[in-house]
Amino acid sequence: MKILLLGGNGFIGRRLSARLIEAGHELSAPSRAELDLARPDRVWAVWLDGTEAVANLAGAFRQGRSGGLEAVHHHGPLRLAGLAKKYGVRRWVQLSALGAAPDAATLFLASKGRGDAALLDGGLDVAVARPSLVYGADGASSRLLMRLARLPLWFLPDGGRQPIQPVAAADVAEGLHRLIEGRMRGAVDFVGAEETTLADYLRRLRSLQGMGPIARVHALPVWLADGLASCSGRMPGSLLDRDSLRMLRQGSTADPAAFAALLGRSPVSFRQFGEAI
Repeated sequence: MKILLLGGNGFIGRRLSARLIEAGHELSAPSRAELDLARPDRVWAVWLDGTEAVANLAGAFRQGRSGGLEAVHHHGPLRLAGLAKKYGVRRWVQLSALGAAPDAATLFLASKGRGDAALLDGGLDVAVARPSLVYGADGASSRLLMRLARLPLWFLPDGGRQPIQPVAAADVAEGLHRLIEGRMRGAVDFVGAEETTLADYLRRLRSLQGMGPIARVHALPVWLADGLASCSGRMPGSLLDRDSLRMLRQGSTADPAAFAALLGRSPVSFRQFGEAI
C-alpha cells in the first residue's frame, strides 16, 4: 500500500516506519513543518494523492498555544480525514491514549477522545489504538522513570500505589502495523499482559539498571505533589504537570484480551522488559 504516516519521526513512529518499509509498503512521512495538523493548509492534498491508508501518530502532550491540543488531536485530524475521503482513502489508523474520552477530566485525554469519536463517525474505515504507558529505552517517559528509579530515596504520590499496565513499544508498533493492514474497526486498548503499581514498575526499572532493591517508598503528601506538579508544569518540555498527575492518580489499566487477539499472542509483561524488548 501507499501509506501516509504522520509522526513517523517520533518514539513509536520510527518503529512503525521500519516495520512498514520492511513489509514492502510505500511510505510518505512528512515532518511537522511539512504537514502540521494544527495549521490547515491546501498543500495537505499533495500528500493524499494515490494514498491508500493514513496512520496518524502525531500528537502533543502539553497545551502550548491556545487550543493546541484540540487542534492537533481533534480538528486537524478531522479536516485531514475529510480531505482523505475525497481522495479515495479508505483506511485510517489513529494512535490515541488509554482513557481517552470526550468527557475525560484532562484536556489531553478529552481532546484525544473527541478526535477519536469524530474520526470513528467520519465515514472512513477507522481503527483507534489506545496504548497505556509505553516502555522503550528511547522514550521520554521511560528515560524519566529510569532516572527516578535510580534515586536512593523514593518520594511518590500515594506511595506509588497507582495501578498501571505498561506496554512495550515494540508491541505497540506491531499492533499498529496489523491495524493498518487489517480490516478491524473501532478502538483497541493496547496494554501489557499484567497490571502493576507505579512503585513495583520502578522496582523493575531499577533492577534492569543493575541496582539493588530500594529500602523504602515514602508517600508524598497530596499538597506537596500538587505543588510540585504545578511548578513543574511551568517548565517547557516537562512531563509532570497537574494533568499528568491527575492521569496517574486515576490509573491506566485495561483488559489485554483484544490486544492479544490482534497480535495473535499475549503482549509482553512489564516483568519481561529488558529481556524481550
